[in-house]
Amino acid sequence: MSDPYDDGRELARFFGRFEHALKRTGYLKNRSDAQADWDAFAEALGPTFFADIVNAGVAATLIGDPPRKLMSEGLTWQPERPTPLANVHQLIVQGVCRVRNSYVHGEKFQGGSETWARDATLVGEALAVLREA
Repeated sequence: MSDPYDDGRELARFFGRFEHALKRTGYLKNRSDAQADWDAFAEALGPTFFADIVNAGVAATLIGDPPRKLMSEGLTWQPERPTPLANVHQLIVQGVCRVRNSYVHGEKFQGGSETWARDATLVGEALAVLREA
């Protein structure tokens, strides 16, 4: 297995370049500060993109056992058993963006040996989906 931190750094780097490109091509949230609109981008990708990712098998864990969200109360990951992702919006926002946020904010590769392989898989799959997008 390759060093998962290499994939994590590549995900963060590529995500940043991607987000810059989204803003510069008009995918902006309706706010005073410039924030990329990942929701609109996911909608533009359309349902065919989700089907293509499923068929390619490059994000089986990301889709079937998606990342959880770290909640402030008790610093617990919720929901305990997440529902598989069912569409392109969920794949991009609850999958790719959530994995990137967890990695960049220091939450990936912190749970010890029981979560290391899963974290590595999620980071690698998020990167694969972003590359396909």
